Amino acid sequence: MASSWKVILFLSIAGCLSEYAGALPGLPTSYAALLRIKKSSSSSLFGSKARPRYSSPSLGTLSVSSPNWRGAAQHYYSPINLYHSSDAFKQDESVDYGPVFVQEPDDIIFPTDSDEKKVALNCEVRGNPVPNYRWLRNGTEIDLESDYRYSLIDGTFIISNPSEAKDSGHYQCLAANTFGSILSREAILQFAYLGNFSGRTRTAVSVREGQGVVLMCSPPPHSPEIIYSWVFNEFPSFVAEDSRRFISQETGNLYISKVQTSDVGSYICLVKNTVTNARVLSPPTPLTLRNDGVMGEYEPKIEVHFPFTVTAAKGTTVKMECFALGNPVPTITWMKVSGYIPGKARLRKSQAVLEIPNVQLDDAGIYECRAENSRGKNSFRGQLQVYTYPHWIEKLNDTQLDSGSPLRWECKATGKPRPTYRWLRNGAPLLTQSRVEMVNGVLMIHNVNQSDAGMYQCLAENKYGAIYASAELKILASAPTFALNQLKKTIIITKGQEVVIECKPQGSPKPTISWKKGDRAIRENKRLEVYFIIQTLHIELF
Repeated sequence: MASSWKVILFLSIAGCLSEYAGALPGLPTSYAALLRIKKSSSSSLFGSKARPRYSSPSLGTLSVSSPNWRGAAQHYYSPINLYHSSDAFKQDESVDYGPVFVQEPDDIIFPTDSDEKKVALNCEVRGNPVPNYRWLRNGTEIDLESDYRYSLIDGTFIISNPSEAKDSGHYQCLAANTFGSILSREAILQFAYLGNFSGRTRTAVSVREGQGVVLMCSPPPHSPEIIYSWVFNEFPSFVAEDSRRFISQETGNLYISKVQTSDVGSYICLVKNTVTNARVLSPPTPLTLRNDGVMGEYEPKIEVHFPFTVTAAKGTTVKMECFALGNPVPTITWMKVSGYIPGKARLRKSQAVLEIPNVQLDDAGIYECRAENSRGKNSFRGQLQVYTYPHWIEKLNDTQLDSGSPLRWECKATGKPRPTYRWLRNGAPLLTQSRVEMVNGVLMIHNVNQSDAGMYQCLAENKYGAIYASAELKILASAPTFALNQLKKTIIITKGQEVVIECKPQGSPKPTISWKKGDRAIRENKRLEVYFIIQTLHIELF
């Protein structure tokens, strides 16, 4: 028989009680408590010989140590991420989460003469449960039953026989499941078409030799942009542009700075749609010379110039036009006021067009074109402004909080002009209330409760565009459970050994924990210690 100090102690745990009222379903948070029974120096049951230390690497298992216990003092605060929004997490079919966009609808230019006769606006969302889809046009929800031409396949909205009058506008996809709703970016649906010129006969233009002239194109209805060219006398003899002749891609007009006898003839404006490539020709405009003499020399008169304010998106190509009538034919030069024209800039069409590719913010400024001949000079100044679309530098992260906790979300975006911010909850504007504050991209909700749960979006926008960032807020509420960390009913130790008993319920908000031996509550004394250490999200009580 073993010696008396080797008596085996059977310790039966009667109860580790967790109390929590008003529990609701939610993702549980893990908490732990440790009950330590120390060796008593006055007890004859404990020997004086120190026992070796045994430590389990997992807090979920029994930890037995010698009298030199430092576990509580050496345990550092360390957050444990119990919930996150990574793709791997949200691709796990066993995890429930709110909708997340995989594909948002894009702008569409639909040719009216398309053989397809259908337009499809695509939207794809991931979520569990599987989200459902709705669509909005110009901010109003579309009733799919209101028009036989509408259909919805998965998230794709299809319009059969689309009509510009009925269907052009701004579209958004709204996806929802039990966790909330998210709203997509706006997608613009517009139609590409090119009408016909008026069939009315055009009046002949008569000028003196040496005089300048402008032949008007007067283009037909069209969308989107068109390209202009001019035919001389008969197709396909096109007008060649040079220092004396210029076709403006802004107005479509043909400018001849100094008319010569070789210019006499018939002129036809030809326009081409940039999307459909459709072409139409105008009625001819005859150009004739007057017989009352030759035009004398005169100083330049600028007939074509860029706007007083030119706006361009960063990274695009800017083209600024400047052309003058005059005799002799004027020379066009360019300069940038208080700076230098970018080295990447190119002069086109006998210097009548200044082209700046991949325009950047430092290319902005005041530009001047100057027309000069022997009789004088003239100039025009305008300002180039370069803008940037909003771009995220800080997005939102999915968050879960205990009821009563504060929420602080911040989103940051760059852009020129500087973006402003709006917030959406489940696809609808979030309004400032007593608990809700929104200041410069920061959302604060005090004392969150279950009604605050849902899908939130930060919208950053300036006059040139808008971007959306989405995140899910879950309010934790679950009754305490020991399903993942069952308390051992029996622990066997050697007489004289210390014992540590863990209580690790899961629940949210944090359960309160008490101990009993049999029916009697355990009170801390010289032999019993209960340790409490609080961490972020994961709470352990030693």
